[in-house]
Amino acid sequence: MSMMIRPSDVKIREGATPGTPYAAFTVGQKLKPVRFMITPDIVDEYARAVEADLGLYRLDGRPIAPPNVLFVYMTGVVYRTYPPIQGIVMIEADFRWHHPIYADESTEIIASGEIAEKFEKRGRRYIRWRGDFHRADGVLLSSLINTFHVPE
Repeated sequence: MSMMIRPSDVKIREGATPGTPYAAFTVGQKLKPVRFMITPDIVDEYARAVEADLGLYRLDGRPIAPPNVLFVYMTGVVYRTYPPIQGIVMIEADFRWHHPIYADESTEIIASGEIAEKFEKRGRRYIRWRGDFHRADGVLLSSLINTFHVPE
């Protein structure tokens, strides 16, 4: 049985530490990398949770993970550098998929990113960051741009 690394193992919960106010985010700041493993058990657990039919996820006859299995690890990247403040609201997540995660093997993943932009719109403050999810051997699995509202 492989060891399960759940999203809660890699990301900080809101309220667990003092949260980061909007003013503390720095455009261009590199985010601390996060390492985790997607295992066959994680793929199965995720598929059950979202009621995904794993039979639909195959590439050249080989089982692959639903690509959105990475969604639940997404905030772990930004929260490692900037712990979340209570009340953050996710606004947008634009994922691009570059390579599958095979469901029949364990895949070590290194996620990294940087703060891309800070902006205000209609009196609300937003952070936009970019991230990449690579296999440990360097193959790019996914890239993303995520925007969230930071309350004051």
